[in-house]
Amino acid sequence: MKTGIFLRSFNFAVCGLAVAAFVACGDDGGGGGGGSDATGTGAGTGTGTGTGTGTGTGTGTGTGTGTTSATTSATTGGGGELPTVSDMIDDMEDGDNAIRVVTGREGYWYSFNDETADATQTPPAGADADPFAMTTLTPARMQSTMAACTKGSGFATWGAGIGFDLLSTEGVKAAYDGSAYKGITFWAKIAAGTEDSVKVMISDKSTTPEGGHCDPDAAEMGCNDNWADTISLSEQWQQFAIAFEDLAVGGWGLAPLTDTIDTTALYSIQFQVAQAVDFDFCIDDLGFYE
Repeated sequence: MKTGIFLRSFNFAVCGLAVAAFVACGDDGGGGGGGSDATGTGAGTGTGTGTGTGTGTGTGTGTGTGTTSATTSATTGGGGELPTVSDMIDDMEDGDNAIRVVTGREGYWYSFNDETADATQTPPAGADADPFAMTTLTPARMQSTMAACTKGSGFATWGAGIGFDLLSTEGVKAAYDGSAYKGITFWAKIAAGTEDSVKVMISDKSTTPEGGHCDPDAAEMGCNDNWADTISLSEQWQQFAIAFEDLAVGGWGLAPLTDTIDTTALYSIQFQVAQAVDFDFCIDDLGFYE
């Protein structure tokens, strides 16, 4: 299987790479991650809503046990290069909650969580919350001054996150054809002392209720076991690239229609942390690559 996640740090030059580990050089003394594996259980429901010129709503429910693995690599002068964005989904610089509107794509950022009493998340989730707002970066990341960030703590069931629907007009979620692309790439970081493990999830027609394959009202939970991989963030900005072909479902939901994610019918992209953690992370310059 090809490596699904590549990583590039913002402040350092990479010197070497060997078996999922590398040595970095330069004044910063920075380094990158190796592989990671995670197995966990989760149960609960959560909702998130964002409103711009329209409304985007995301809901999530899951029970059972899932396993996800991620391999992080850094490129060197002799290795392959990280992909560049061929179709920017959102660079966040306009500060609003809308992704870039292009033919067949229109959606809005939102927060979501498991609704644990007394837990906190910023920006807040829910239909009554203000529209999701981008965060001003201080200091800026080169020319980038805004990012999609969230922070919080106290969630006890399955956690919290942020995300957006790729096509949602007037609150109705529909499929987006992303088959022209191989994956997504973005920059990310965490605040000091907060959770560094973030699950990147993409839903397709097999995993989302709107796809018609799973039934959210069935006796056995079958929806929202989304295609995912888990990345490890640091306090430095790093670029990640995740290949569609390497995403996997957790295995607790209804068996998907295809062995790999159906890129002809994508619905949402989300970034989620687990329960019982303090979190504070940012996502920037998110797009598709070919």
